Amino acid sequence: MSKLSLKKCQQVEIDAADPFKNDVLDRKANIEILTQFITSYEQSIVLCIDAGWGQGKTTFIKMWQQYLKNQDIPTIYFNAWESDYTDDALIALIGEIGLSIQELVGEDKTTAEKIIGRIYKLVANFTKAAAPTIANLGIKAASGGLISADEISTAFGNLSESLVKEQITQYEESRKTLGSFKEALSELARCYADGDAHKPLVIFIDELDRCRPNFAIEVLEKAKHLFNVDNIVFVLATDKTQLGHSIRAVYGQGLDVNGYLRRFIDFDYLLPSPVKSDYIISLAKQLGLDKYLNRNIFSNYPLIRILKDIISLYNLTLREQEAFCNILNIAVRTHFYILEDNCVTFLFLLNILKLKFPDLYKSLNRDNKSTFVSDVLENINAQYTANNTYYLEFLECMLLSVIRPTSHFSYEETIDDYVRKYNFNDVKKQKLIDSFDMVKGFKITIQDLLTIKNAIEISSSFRLN
Repeated sequence: MSKLSLKKCQQVEIDAADPFKNDVLDRKANIEILTQFITSYEQSIVLCIDAGWGQGKTTFIKMWQQYLKNQDIPTIYFNAWESDYTDDALIALIGEIGLSIQELVGEDKTTAEKIIGRIYKLVANFTKAAAPTIANLGIKAASGGLISADEISTAFGNLSESLVKEQITQYEESRKTLGSFKEALSELARCYADGDAHKPLVIFIDELDRCRPNFAIEVLEKAKHLFNVDNIVFVLATDKTQLGHSIRAVYGQGLDVNGYLRRFIDFDYLLPSPVKSDYIISLAKQLGLDKYLNRNIFSNYPLIRILKDIISLYNLTLREQEAFCNILNIAVRTHFYILEDNCVTFLFLLNILKLKFPDLYKSLNRDNKSTFVSDVLENINAQYTANNTYYLEFLECMLLSVIRPTSHFSYEETIDDYVRKYNFNDVKKQKLIDSFDMVKGFKITIQDLLTIKNAIEISSSFRLN
């Protein structure tokens, strides 16, 4: 037997010549519209690409970044989550800009290196050590540096006056430094754009919602206040709901998060939900699973259609679909018999339950057959909405047969009981009747379900390359 070769789902490859070559989610139109939008502004703006976890934000902005590069629009990519081990967001941002200068060539690179050198010096002024505080003086007093109460009181008074003067001086210096900092940034942006005033420098900030709350807030503040320079555009890719949780963790649960974020974000763009069923086909092909899925079962009913329907019914995110395919890949290559028609649909179902409803998945055992099946049927029906057009009634019928084998019951009676329990209409009832006719020759037992569960669990023993 040949050696088993396994790999996990890879990130979408962004082709340099054609960034939309592997665009299975049809993002091209969104990117073209957003490009037209940001290039119509000469002022600094902050645009937020808002989408939930696992909806493809990173792939979207990397695809967009390559598209901008092909339009000769300069870009910088900053992964905030990879940088939040630092204590200062400004240092991290400037460091990323400094690294990106290596991509420039010729006179632009030479000029940019001189400008970034000036910026480094200006940033140093923002991070000067604070002056001694009254608390520090108290420590000195306690250690014997000051003796009498009068001396301490006089020293505190003198220190307060000197601190005020020093703080005012520092404020005046910081205002001058900020002006010089922004002027240098503006020069750098022009340098990136090769002198074209109509080309913005686009700085993408990714994974902000995964950062430590304090670091995420600091990135927002620095982007808005220090980088508020003409022709610099910030694009944040984040889940605003999750970012809101981070902000409330710092400022309290009663904070108006939307009001707070409006201080930093000029425009929101809600990333449209992708046609997820197309993505699962792409993943299956990438892993070589398409050869298993491109066959018909249950009277010429396509297996890939069943997969697409159940993925859509449970609304798996793109990231959850990747996890689903990784598990499926290992299961079908190590337990070939679960590809039999009476097992494969349950392989899909149990795999999804493991990802979305782990407690229900774990409850499957030999001693709670009826309870488990009843809970799964209830779970399936909880996913349905009035507009669902998925044809998965055969799955419900097969689950019912686990509890009441066909040799021991009338399927008409079973359907009637099921229809009454969930108050189904006549259309649904007829679908169930048709499905029972379809699956009469297929049997599934509790042992089959346990075998499938074991095949799924094998995936946790593999290390994916």
